[in-house]
Amino acid sequence: MGHPEEVDVIVCGGGPAGCVVAGRLAYADPNLKVMLIEGGANNRDDPWVYRPGIYVRNMQRDGINDKATFYTDTMQSSHLRGRRSIVPCANILGGGSSINFQMYTRASASDWDDFKTEGWTCEDLFPLMKRIENYQKPVNNDTHGYDGPIAISNGGQITPVAQDFLRAAHAIGIPYSDDIQDLKTSHGAEIWAKYINRHTGRRSDAATAYVHSVMDVQSNLFLRCNARVSRVLFDANNTAVGVAYVPSRNRTHGAKVVETIVKARKMVVLSSGTLGTPQILERSGVGNAELLNKLNIPVVSDLPGVGEEYQDHYTTLSIYRVSNETQTLDDFLRGVKDVQKELFAEWETSPEKARLSSNAIDAGFKIRPTEEELKEMGPEFNELWNRYFKDKPDKPVMFGSIVAGAYADHTLLPPGKFITMFQYLEYPASRGKIHIKSQNPYVEPFFDSGFMNNKADFAPIRWSYKKTREVARRMDAFRGELASHHPHFHPASPAACRDIDIKTAKEIYPDGLTVGIHMGTWARPSDPFDANKVHEDIKYTEEDDKAIDDWIADHVETTWHSLGTCAMKPREQGGVVDKRLSVYGTQNLKCVDLSICPDNLGTNTYSSALLVGEKGADLIAEELGLKIRLPHAPVPHAPVPTGKPATQLVR
Repeated sequence: MGHPEEVDVIVCGGGPAGCVVAGRLAYADPNLKVMLIEGGANNRDDPWVYRPGIYVRNMQRDGINDKATFYTDTMQSSHLRGRRSIVPCANILGGGSSINFQMYTRASASDWDDFKTEGWTCEDLFPLMKRIENYQKPVNNDTHGYDGPIAISNGGQITPVAQDFLRAAHAIGIPYSDDIQDLKTSHGAEIWAKYINRHTGRRSDAATAYVHSVMDVQSNLFLRCNARVSRVLFDANNTAVGVAYVPSRNRTHGAKVVETIVKARKMVVLSSGTLGTPQILERSGVGNAELLNKLNIPVVSDLPGVGEEYQDHYTTLSIYRVSNETQTLDDFLRGVKDVQKELFAEWETSPEKARLSSNAIDAGFKIRPTEEELKEMGPEFNELWNRYFKDKPDKPVMFGSIVAGAYADHTLLPPGKFITMFQYLEYPASRGKIHIKSQNPYVEPFFDSGFMNNKADFAPIRWSYKKTREVARRMDAFRGELASHHPHFHPASPAACRDIDIKTAKEIYPDGLTVGIHMGTWARPSDPFDANKVHEDIKYTEEDDKAIDDWIADHVETTWHSLGTCAMKPREQGGVVDKRLSVYGTQNLKCVDLSICPDNLGTNTYSSALLVGEKGADLIAEELGLKIRLPHAPVPHAPVPTGKPATQLVR
């Protein structure tokens, strides 16, 4: 049967928030016709989605596996030493939840309170946070939920190097906690939870949990994939009455834009993400009137805030050598056939405890600087600290985690075993923007990521690099820095990298004639491993700090945590939506995704996208006279949650 030409509610965008809205509303009333339109492919039972350990493949662009769209800065950035940054975002049903790193974090309580919006405080949202979760870790607090559709666990295996990381972190003043996602802890380390169902080993993505679950039991949710929403249709009263969408790829004769119209009797919901939603609004006549007039787009609502105040989190990756006995994913990632065959066979036999039922990111921390460290971080960051962090002790400044393997292109790496220290800045002061350049939905927009355009952002990343380096040096597995993936310190500096030690190198190439000479490299050999060594912190000079800052400018990347381009705040302050997520100057049009955030959120943003989706679903259901049905429809391939705290299964 073909899709209807008219439905009750159209949800534009099948990311986490859109999946929640579409699934919750459709399940609430089997007579309510809901259409979900997604630009990417359907993720249903895609093994490259549901097997957690192969997430790194999903960023490839090979003509078949196009699970991401790539936005590149339109202009070179002086803040990145002339570089253009690249920001991938998901292009598949489920959005980022289908291809992300599966790291479970939650924003701090004050993050939501900082929205300063009625109905959006942490206390207001707390019941919805619990409604999302099927929490499968042992924990000593009551902040989690146990009968929601999204599974959270430690995954199938925890690598021994994670315990090594926790011991080393403790040694430099980062205490262990069984849960740093309790909404208030801002300085501590933990075994990192993941969006993985411990019973099945599968990724817990939003589409499977909220959309496929409903489509398995009801027939009122219509899914249209591989279609890009071009614009919203309005009547003479600025009421949204439908949308026009186009094929996701423009391959028609003459590259014509061929639109399909679908009418909406009750509501249009934009959920195309921080980079997609503002473009749809602008093509629809909602945005800065000056821009719209230049593009000959009739103005429906003059909202200069559309596309402004783009925010992200910034990451740098530093890679370290580890002993040849360390369990990592390096051989799997570099394509060793026997290892890949072994890991895939493990999955087919016992997916719930296979190595591929983990993301190899098993431990991490949140950290805040000490008073002494603040003195070294410069006036720009100290001003930000005093204004933004000082009186909010629940806000971490940086996240850090360990990857059991090199998160890098292995064709460019030497042989051996590695770990990656993955650190990212939680609340950057820098801001960017995105705006359309044409009415044509296929024309690339103007994009300025704004990365590092506020000097205050350099100091915390520099500080975090030093902290993660001290953790790595104190790990039992440590065998040196991979010098190519670190700042280029002067060779005579005490901070200069020390690459692989000669003993470990000889184990890799026992018959090599030149192994360990280190002639003509940036690095000296590392000292042989000594379990009893007492480490002193590395001392850095101003020249060393400059080397770190240059490295940051050259290598800082997105964490795929875009938010903030359609802010929920007063219209006169540049706001785009009100507290009910309704777009100013329109009727029956809402934005429900992370573009509505008026301030940053210190978290991997999947959890927050789900939460905004749940809040949006509640607001829309209330306006439509519906009641959300709980629990949600049974999630495919997953046991029904028991609704109570659980301990880890004995294996």
